Amino acid sequence: MATTSSSGDRTGQRLPEEVVDDLLSDDTRRRALSILADRDEPVVVTDLAAAVLAAERDIEPAAVPDTDRTALTEELFTEHLPKLMATGIVAYDSMVGTVEIQRPDAVPTDHR
Repeated sequence: MATTSSSGDRTGQRLPEEVVDDLLSDDTRRRALSILADRDEPVVVTDLAAAVLAAERDIEPAAVPDTDRTALTEELFTEHLPKLMATGIVAYDSMVGTVEIQRPDAVPTDHR
């Protein structure tokens, strides 16, 4: 069974400022949100990890070493995606391994 996580329909409701600050306090999470917002479609989590690292290092995603991609994929799964899914900002589809923005209006990616 696929897992799609979001916390109900909150379209149009902004998150409290302290939640937004917490979500955007981490560079990796901020880059991931920005990439997801730019893509406007589901992204495979390993591809998201490569895109985040590529943006951080100013290189092409294909140039990201597999070990680094794997490490960030694990970090996304354990640290960042659960926090984003709990707020309903993103949804994860376990059947295809993708994540996508669910509430683009809820948090600005250029907040800071």
